[in-house]
Amino acid sequence: MSSRRDSLSPPERSDTKDPGARELDLSESDDHFSDAQSAPQSPSASPIPKLRVEKTSNEPSYGEVPGTEAYKMRQEDAEPDEIAVVTEELKTGEEEKDEAPPTPGGRPIPRTVVEETSGNSEAQSHPEKKYTADAPPDLILKADGSEEEQEGSGTKM
Repeated sequence: MSSRRDSLSPPERSDTKDPGARELDLSESDDHFSDAQSAPQSPSASPIPKLRVEKTSNEPSYGEVPGTEAYKMRQEDAEPDEIAVVTEELKTGEEEKDEAPPTPGGRPIPRTVVEETSGNSEAQSHPEKKYTADAPPDLILKADGSEEEQEGSGTKM
């Protein structure tokens, strides 16, 4: 049974010393510490956002009057980078610019045109009758060259 124990023992270790390791006593005693601000700024760094406060009047707002309880509570608030007084007339003009465009993405909606070919007969089932869930076409070009404008299609390019 002793031979079996010998076969189960792990092999002897060799070359376990790290040639690159050295004692701490031999290391340099001058440690260099630096902060992130000392590094040069990269040109692709994100811009620092600015805090802009828009007011509707020049009158002091809640917490802006020194000596009040509200002023004491707001002392730890962030200081704005810019303060702008926006009048109501100017504000309504800006709101008109910010309104959603009349079409999705601000681009015109394309017209749907169905062009019939001369091989169609009235006995054939028309695709527009098969697919009633589809939007009706804006314009149907008949095989004889005539055009049929659909009513209520309201999309013009």
